[in-house]
Amino acid sequence: MLARADGYPGDGAPSDLLEVRAVSKHYGPIQALSDLSFTVRKGEILGVAGPNGAGKSTLLAVCTGHQKSDAGDVLVEGAVLSGRPPHRFCHAGVARMFQIPQVFSSLTVRQNVEVGATFGWRPGSGSRLSVEELMRVTGLDGLGDHSSADVDLITRKRIMLAAALATGPKVLFMDEPLAGLNEEEIETLAELIATLHRTLALSIVLVEHKVRALARLSDRIMILNFGRLVRLGPPAEILADPEIIDLYLGRSYVA
Repeated sequence: MLARADGYPGDGAPSDLLEVRAVSKHYGPIQALSDLSFTVRKGEILGVAGPNGAGKSTLLAVCTGHQKSDAGDVLVEGAVLSGRPPHRFCHAGVARMFQIPQVFSSLTVRQNVEVGATFGWRPGSGSRLSVEELMRVTGLDGLGDHSSADVDLITRKRIMLAAALATGPKVLFMDEPLAGLNEEEIETLAELIATLHRTLALSIVLVEHKVRALARLSDRIMILNFGRLVRLGPPAEILADPEIIDLYLGRSYVA
């Protein structure tokens, strides 16, 4: 099990990697995010939970450049990225995994990972794991020449994870990576996430409905509802609050 930090520095602390400042986003009359502010620390896993419609997926889209916020800023290592296209977020060290695996079905497994490496390349990007190394650490050994159209769901998730890591991210946003998996597959992928986090010193923002797995993986959990931050703290503190469980998580998720 991952060790969790006992405390967390305030906004602007040297260990802050990503900062969200007063971000708002609406779709017509729907306020998806409302004046939302938080930071992600270097090397931490920040879990994000909340009921359907809380703004979790919109948050990931705004933080990775796939949606523009109506107000506020997203910063990585002090540089403002708000309003820039996704490739600028990528080159600043931001990567994303989607809830439904996004792979190129016409390409092989290896070619999908190579696309990530090509998309993320930038001058001075420094050393990164090779495509072959990424395939090994994500459990894709021996599948390089397989068609991505013919693999099962957990393998498609591994492909998307390897391709995201091939961009050389500093922070990886994951949108419900455990969705659609059986119990054995959930345990396998959760352990892979934990291992990659340790070995790559990677910051991760993890949106997940599997609350037990989220609590086991996360250093802190942020609860959202109606686009607002309801609570942010250590997993033990969040899951010990019956009001948070009843109103925002649901006992069926925690049990």
